[in-house]
Amino acid sequence: MTSQQEKQLNDFFVHVFNKINIWENNTLSRNGAKDLSVKELHVIEAVSELCQSGQNTMSIIAERLAIQVSSLTTSVGTLVRKGYLARQADPKDRRIIRIVLTEKGEEANRFHSEFHAHMIRGVAKRCSEEELDVLTQSLDRLGSFFQEMIDLDEEE
Repeated sequence: MTSQQEKQLNDFFVHVFNKINIWENNTLSRNGAKDLSVKELHVIEAVSELCQSGQNTMSIIAERLAIQVSSLTTSVGTLVRKGYLARQADPKDRRIIRIVLTEKGEEANRFHSEFHAHMIRGVAKRCSEEELDVLTQSLDRLGSFFQEMIDLDEEE
């Protein structure tokens, strides 16, 4: 690896993720979700996805987000107070509490999904098919690398 490549990779990891976060926060603020953080939107997104498969319990949501249940409890409590999520007892086993989206939560999730679709379309417009193939393959490898690093950390 050249020093230029090393610098470019470092700049990407340090700055690009922050730029995406800033853009997403700015877009949120302008479009009616002023009381939500990106982190809270990701909780809403995970709840939405897991509701579809009936896996919307605290432990599974926390696992999906790679956070502790105690951290999720705090986030869910905040999102319940804000009116985006609700807690519901499972009709088959009242001991199980499921986290569900409210109508306000569904609207926020739709907005968040549209933001991501807009971002992906914007990136795709700037790349040829060949470049997109290389990019997606590279991102798969990066994802695998970071998962390996997480797995190693959890083993220690």
